[in-house]
Amino acid sequence: MKVHIAIYSPKAAGIMSAAIDQQADKIVVLFRAEDDVSGIRAVIQSRGMQCQIVETNFDADTFRQLIHDLIQQHQDDAIFFNASSGYRKLVLLAYEQCFFLDIPVFMVDKFTNTLHWLNQKNGRDDHTLKTELKISEYLKLFNTQILNSNHNQPEPENRRKVTQWIITNLHSHLREISSLNHIAMMADNKHRARLNNHQLRDNTLMGLLEELQAAGQLKIKKKQVEFTDDESRFFCNGGWLEDHVYAELYGLRSKRPGISDVSKGLVITRSQGKVKNEIDVIAMANNRLHIIECKTSKMEKSSKAKNTASSAIYRLGTLKSVAGGLSGKAMLISFQPLSRHTLSRAKDLGIYCCSHLQLTRLRDHLYRFFDQDF
Repeated sequence: MKVHIAIYSPKAAGIMSAAIDQQADKIVVLFRAEDDVSGIRAVIQSRGMQCQIVETNFDADTFRQLIHDLIQQHQDDAIFFNASSGYRKLVLLAYEQCFFLDIPVFMVDKFTNTLHWLNQKNGRDDHTLKTELKISEYLKLFNTQILNSNHNQPEPENRRKVTQWIITNLHSHLREISSLNHIAMMADNKHRARLNNHQLRDNTLMGLLEELQAAGQLKIKKKQVEFTDDESRFFCNGGWLEDHVYAELYGLRSKRPGISDVSKGLVITRSQGKVKNEIDVIAMANNRLHIIECKTSKMEKSSKAKNTASSAIYRLGTLKSVAGGLSGKAMLISFQPLSRHTLSRAKDLGIYCCSHLQLTRLRDHLYRFFDQDF
């Protein structure tokens, strides 16, 4: 039996991806009393592996003895120590014991998705890990649950044509596209919004509304717009950008086989359901979580808009850490231009940005986002 010994960390990943790659039969997870290991135990067992949970502490002598006892318990098995995660003191103590007892030690570099052998190879080579983890599994490793998700089917052809028109005309019709978002936002609970005289005289805006009417997303009734349903209103209120990003990302998989799972419209929860978050688009690539937020509202001119920009940046920074661990990645995609101040804050937090006219080259920016090891 192939047994992996690993130390749990609430921030670092690498235990599960290595176990799948190395075809482990059992994982012994060492943890401290304050750590919640219910998520990682559930994922390990769902993959058909045995899971042994062992509580420990920072006392050096006690921990050395624990490692020695575990090795003795599994002396008839092929034992490996996974040094990818865990508290530094415990990792060093475990490495010390394994080096002394000639137990193979490896670690996973989560930024390059590479498994490195540390003390002995015996014919084993460092290599890139398989990319099999699903979004739901990875989130559960960090004790995050998915409450619900939207349908992950590609955007319907009738809406896709409208979305493509919007992307193609970003440079010349920013005001009209912003007006569409505003009209959808101001609709009442029966999905109806009244058009003012200025909007009625805007031929470009009315042409866009007619395109949406032909696509079955709304009806124009004299001076009023009536959206077909919640989904149609959401699409016109910026949901088109989320659909566009998801469609581009979905099509990226043939060029980037490391992308193992893609989803959109997730609602996730942490802390026993006390904290909920919505994620526009999310993907697993090279065993790292990639979170994308899509914004169509103005985020710069007024103080309220600036607060919205700052909130989006800090929210993404927090979300990529708590849901994706130290190796989580995040991207902000904005229909509106972003200021230098917002871009600087995003860079400080390791958040990739793509905004306004850059959307016409969205696929190139997605390539960079997924390929960079930041």
